[in-house]
Amino acid sequence: MLASVVAAYSQGQIVFNNRVLTSTLGTVNAPIYGPFVAEPLRMANGPHTTNGGTITYTGPLLAGTGFTAALYGGPVGGVLGVDPISTTTFRVPSSFGYLTPPNPAAPALGTVAPGGLASFEMRVWDNRLGTVTDWARVMQDPTIARGQSGIFSPAFPLGGTPAGGGTPITPPNLAGLNSFNIAPVPEPGVIALGVLGLGALLLRRRK
Repeated sequence: MLASVVAAYSQGQIVFNNRVLTSTLGTVNAPIYGPFVAEPLRMANGPHTTNGGTITYTGPLLAGTGFTAALYGGPVGGVLGVDPISTTTFRVPSSFGYLTPPNPAAPALGTVAPGGLASFEMRVWDNRLGTVTDWARVMQDPTIARGQSGIFSPAFPLGGTPAGGGTPITPPNLAGLNSFNIAPVPEPGVIALGVLGLGALLLRRRK
């Protein structure tokens, strides 16, 4: 089945999944979380303490079709594409925090050929019952909870059939992807108050 999927694409391919525990092409275990309970505007990126990290996420693990995950990619050191190479939602009920693998599970990245290296970023948002369909809309509305993985570059060549033919390369996994949470963006007034408070604190310390 995988061989037939690989043969169908001439661009490089990557497996769009945030949970692959056993593989020679990179492992990943990066569940995605909702807003922190006591700090609803806080955004964090990195493994949970239960997964060898230093962050204790207090928000719920994301689940179901109400949250969209989009994968963006591009050449290492280059600019990520404006449009995602694939989107999907989250599993239910036994694997909260993990993606439902899209179809195809290994989407193609048109800007990097099979055998090349690429960089990626995963972006997740509350799609508000399917009414928020793209990242541009998310960026226009600070009340929409969203989060980003940050750019990472798996150390494995993209899959697919090399130019001119040859042996197909098995698509690798998103090695280097870390957990993160989603949260709304603070209103400008909230940010201004925070800066003002920090300035007052520093002024007090100087005195």
